[in-house]
Amino acid sequence: MSYDIEHFVKWIRANDLTPIMSVVEDDLELLTHLDLSKRNLKDLPESIGILKNLSVLKLSNNKLRKLPKAIGELKNLRNLQCENNLIEELPTEIGNLANLMILNLNVNRLKALPKGFYDLKSLTRLTLAANRIESLDEDFKKLSKLLYLSLETNELEDIPDIFENMQQLYYLDLSFNHLTSLPSSLSRIKELETLILEGNSLKELPSLESHDMLIKLDLSGNNLTSLDFDISRLEDLKILILDNNLLIKLPKDICKLNKLSTLSVSSNKLDELPDLIGDLVNLQELDVEDNDLNSIPESIKNLTNLNNLFIDNNNGLKKPKSLELEFCDVK
Repeated sequence: MSYDIEHFVKWIRANDLTPIMSVVEDDLELLTHLDLSKRNLKDLPESIGILKNLSVLKLSNNKLRKLPKAIGELKNLRNLQCENNLIEELPTEIGNLANLMILNLNVNRLKALPKGFYDLKSLTRLTLAANRIESLDEDFKKLSKLLYLSLETNELEDIPDIFENMQQLYYLDLSFNHLTSLPSSLSRIKELETLILEGNSLKELPSLESHDMLIKLDLSGNNLTSLDFDISRLEDLKILILDNNLLIKLPKDICKLNKLSTLSVSSNKLDELPDLIGDLVNLQELDVEDNDLNSIPESIKNLTNLNNLFIDNNNGLKKPKSLELEFCDVK
């Protein structure tokens, strides 16, 4: 038995992992899936590099503060789950995982990503939510195969132009950062279906008209005073969330979104709704609570699919008698 295998076997026994892991050398060398989640682990040994055939490694919900450099020796690794740990930094060797497609680092303590990280060019799904990341390198654009990217709840103040080559990205979550603007390359993502920008400090947006495949757009909790783009171009949009902004009016073209099922614009400064709001024939939920509305357009009677209506905290609005609703927050 080589020193590395002997060392790894000792680590298995020291962490009471024998019920789930073999200590036979041949078994370890052939291992392809390893789930070490919820094992109260505080470290991983460098000898983990012996698991040459490992394709899935799950380390979530432990107490790991770092990953060993030898993680880069797991050349067949395709899925690495490290959610809910205490990881403060990543070894640059992680960039050697040329076949890695899925990487979950949610809920850790990362402030930065090593240069080698951007060599993970096979990544299709990357989740870095609830860390402390302060900036992204322009080399992030090398991750051009990404389909799903979450950077939610970090410390980002700006994002460089990294999206130009991410033509297949369909899910992007940048919520709860400190963004005041967005890179122009965001407009070049062709297949984006979900865009979540909640809880930033955005005052203006790049043109979003090119995202004609968008299904969900969440712009809530920003400093937007208007929507300065042709929103009618988002013809597949089903969910539009604009809560907690500084909007005074909604663009009339919003009424052309005939696939819209949810429209939420609570806690803005709206003093009227578009007259043709009744054209949103597939609308199931409308939330205009906490605005400055004196009335609701007559055309609302055409919203025959509307189930939930929130109109409280305006200027004495009452439930429209023309609608049969499952819920309304006023009588």
